[in-house]
Amino acid sequence: MRVSNASLNKQFLGLYKRFARYHAPYLVSIILAAACAVIIAFCDLGALTLFTNTVDAFAAVSGSTYEEPVAIRYFEIKGIFSFEGFEIVLPDAGAALRAILWLLGGFLVLFALKGIFVYGNDYLMARVGHKVAFRLRNALYQRLVSAPLETLRDERSGDLMTRVTDDVRVWQNAIASMANILRAVTLVIVFMCVMLIQSFRMTVFALLLLPLLAYLITSIGVRIRKTSTDIQQRSADIYSQLKEALFGIKIIKSFTAEPAELERFRAVNWSQYCSAMRRARLAAFLPPAIEWLSAVGMAAVFGIGCWEVIAGSLSTGDFIGYIAMVALMLKPVKTIGGVNTVLQQSLASAERIFYVLELRTEARGEAAPELRNVRGDVAFHNVSFAYHQEPTLKNITFAAKQGEVIALVGPSGSGKTTLLNLLLRFYEVNTGTIAIDGMRICEVTLESLRRNIALVPQDTFLFDGTVLENIGYGCPGASREAIVSAARQANAHEFISNMPQGYDTPIGEAGARLSGGEQQRLSIARALLKDAPILVLDEATSSLDTHSEALIQKSLTHLMAGRTCFIIAHRLSTVVRADKILVLHGGEILETGTHETLLAAGGLYQKLCEMQFGV
Repeated sequence: MRVSNASLNKQFLGLYKRFARYHAPYLVSIILAAACAVIIAFCDLGALTLFTNTVDAFAAVSGSTYEEPVAIRYFEIKGIFSFEGFEIVLPDAGAALRAILWLLGGFLVLFALKGIFVYGNDYLMARVGHKVAFRLRNALYQRLVSAPLETLRDERSGDLMTRVTDDVRVWQNAIASMANILRAVTLVIVFMCVMLIQSFRMTVFALLLLPLLAYLITSIGVRIRKTSTDIQQRSADIYSQLKEALFGIKIIKSFTAEPAELERFRAVNWSQYCSAMRRARLAAFLPPAIEWLSAVGMAAVFGIGCWEVIAGSLSTGDFIGYIAMVALMLKPVKTIGGVNTVLQQSLASAERIFYVLELRTEARGEAAPELRNVRGDVAFHNVSFAYHQEPTLKNITFAAKQGEVIALVGPSGSGKTTLLNLLLRFYEVNTGTIAIDGMRICEVTLESLRRNIALVPQDTFLFDGTVLENIGYGCPGASREAIVSAARQANAHEFISNMPQGYDTPIGEAGARLSGGEQQRLSIARALLKDAPILVLDEATSSLDTHSEALIQKSLTHLMAGRTCFIIAHRLSTVVRADKILVLHGGEILETGTHETLLAAGGLYQKLCEMQFGV
């Protein structure tokens, strides 16, 4: 189904309005920058007028014997808005020389004043650009960390990173470039008004080229916006592949896949290069085209001006000043021609930024009651969940009483991790209810729910910081003694003490300076320190050796007293002492019982045990 032009125009108008609204808080700074641009334009006009009036003055005093004083006039305006200007009487050559020196001083003052306001213009717009970028990055980051997991799973991390970094930078640079654009626009407007007053006929003739310029700028701008969107998408592909390569470098090297990965990267990079060159061709075509059309107008104006000088309707100084104004406007006109290019690039980036800002957020239930004084009774009742219409869990019903240890076992993909993700409300159930102490978790605040659950995930993640900071991540106010105690319980204190700076040792990005077992033990210590009434251990001991696992199991037995604990483990030795074992298969609970009763039942659990223990 083809989208109508009216619909596209409406979408573009909506995008433009939203883009403009982001600059509204900084309207005062933008107005001040525009005021600086106006003063700059008048400084240029003043300097040019001094020059042209001086040319006429030289014509008046040239060859004069000063038998009678010579009168010269500056800043005189003839036409619709007449102004007699300022008359200077030169009685002799010495007076003429002194007048020239004063004029030179005037030139220097005007250019010094112009420099001050150019600085103000650039600074104010750069400040607006940085403020908008600061605000956008904060808003984007907040939206990303507040988005549900199922939403983030559908997005490529490299693409999201590009939107937060590159697209915001494009927008910021566009605002900064508005300093030059404001100066160009004001200079053209001021000069055009003066030109209309000086010679209405020549100026109208020059303006006849504007419709052609507008058509050229608009048509090329639309194509630039399309290519800009494509460039940003290709940049996102580069980010994504780079991230994959860095995280999967061991796999790449172990399979000697460097040539294949290099070829894949070259293909993505070439695609981005081709898109960038398409935009470069369009952007490069515009300035010379504008310059050539401006030159056509200038040649015509020059011819008409020469005729008016010969006819005596225009003085030599005014003619030189008029041609100088036309020449001085060539660069600003080219700058204005680039406005649409800058605007289309920033709108393309803004559209990608707004996509992230429109991602739905988790329903945190700020007005809902908080989950307080939690005992730890957990109940699932007819819970079903589907991811993209694909059933993952079906009619899950069970109850865990305070202090019970519930083990979830089953083949990979049976729904064990998904079940506990629902408990933490990483995903929302499709049907059924989950309750803690009789309160439905969908009816309490998300913060209070997660505050009462400690998690050790299957994929251990540590932050780029010190050991102390990582263990204390979930408890910002925890004392050093409490952190050390949690590390001791997790059997991590010994290897931490042997590190160069002990608990103050940086562990690198994602804990890269630690072994897999050490990372897992820090993750367990982090959960132990939280001291929540409900504990979730998702393959929590999967990276530990037999000796460390035995020590951890002893610590966990003490920790679990009076707390409800959910354990997921493929190594069944970690769940044999659980109060209740749930055997999942295909998203359903096939069996429920203790280790002994399930072995006696001769079902799937027995088969799993036979595979591991040969029972």
